[in-house]
Amino acid sequence: MFCVSIAQITVGFFAIDQLKLEPAEALAAAGHALTSVGIGLVCAQLIVRKLSWSPLRMIFLGALVSSVGFGAVAFATTSLVLDVCFFIAAAGMGWVFPASAALASNAVESHQQGAAAGAIGAAQGLGVVIGPLARTLLYEVNISIPYFLAASLLLGVCLWLLKPPA
Repeated sequence: MFCVSIAQITVGFFAIDQLKLEPAEALAAAGHALTSVGIGLVCAQLIVRKLSWSPLRMIFLGALVSSVGFGAVAFATTSLVLDVCFFIAAAGMGWVFPASAALASNAVESHQQGAAAGAIGAAQGLGVVIGPLARTLLYEVNISIPYFLAASLLLGVCLWLLKPPA
């Protein structure tokens, strides 16, 4: 959620600063990019239902796909490219979110699942709080840094897993 909140909070400013759009056009571009996120999440869920991936494989591949999407945002020069980048990032996160919830649920006994779900929710909430704060600081340095940070963190998840599980 840290990575997602960075992208959601910066997209309008990014459209003004990077794409050189007027505020009204930037608002429309941000709306289209965020719509692409919704479509990407739905598509990811439709695809994953057809696959027999383990949660660790979903996290690895989802983080990898999402890192490509977030990293590519830094190079976006048009609204269409921004939309595609957000779609890719969201599609990857559409595999990471349910897989991380499944891992947490599977890691505890049945009487502990409520607490595990609460911990996942709290961690996501913390990401939504810290992401915009970090974004504000990093965006002032360079408008691409928040997106590179998101990509780097997701690649770190991939490196932590070292290889896609079977």
